[in-house]
Amino acid sequence: MIEGILGIIDKMRIEVFNSKEYLEPPKKTIFVQLNPEKYTMKHNVVFCEGQAMGTTGSDLKFNKIEGEEVTFDFLFDSSGVVPPGKIVDGKGIASLSSTLSDIGEALKPAFVNPFGEVDTVEKQVEEFKNLLMGYDGEKHQTAFLKLLWGGYSLSCRLKSMDIEYSLFRKDGRPIRAKVKCLFKGTVDYKLMVAKQKKSSPDLTHERVVTMNDSLPLMAESIYENNEFYIDVAKNNKLLSFRNVNTGQKINFPPIK
Repeated sequence: MIEGILGIIDKMRIEVFNSKEYLEPPKKTIFVQLNPEKYTMKHNVVFCEGQAMGTTGSDLKFNKIEGEEVTFDFLFDSSGVVPPGKIVDGKGIASLSSTLSDIGEALKPAFVNPFGEVDTVEKQVEEFKNLLMGYDGEKHQTAFLKLLWGGYSLSCRLKSMDIEYSLFRKDGRPIRAKVKCLFKGTVDYKLMVAKQKKSSPDLTHERVVTMNDSLPLMAESIYENNEFYIDVAKNNKLLSFRNVNTGQKINFPPIK
């Protein structure tokens, strides 16, 4: 109950992965310093526009649905007014002792030494930037990310980052920064194909012949018509539509 009231459990986190499969535990988990006040989601459908000469309208043909885009503003502050964020190895699941420690830190009154020099946020922002968009020379990739906050979850990659510094020390070094991040959703190709379940006859299909399969029945199940099996046999350069073997791959071309 206390943890929920203080927001310890519901702290937004960003998990950083090395691969697009998201199968292994993350290499790092970023717990943000302050939960964002808001976020913006964008969904975009792309059409191919065809317009004949002399006409005033265009024929929109579906092209694709782009991945979800979401924008978050992250605040970094080294003035000592709020507890700092955390970057931990792995999933960063808090133990009871570490959670109680966080509660204790949150309850401590903020105290800034008026005679001391406040740290800058430059190091925090740079570490945050390197984890989200640093280039991996071995994999030739930037990081794969997972945003987690309450019931929201998105597998994504960082598309852009804008950094705005404010509140400076006497020497001009910043002690506060707002980092606006645009993330674009990503999904592994195999998972995407499984989710979309493309079964339309105007798409190319590949099937593996199993026991008791016949070309006419396979063609009928895909095209919902039993008249195209001869064309499929010709397309696959089969001597006969009866000449199919178990384990053989058959391509079913789209209907034009």
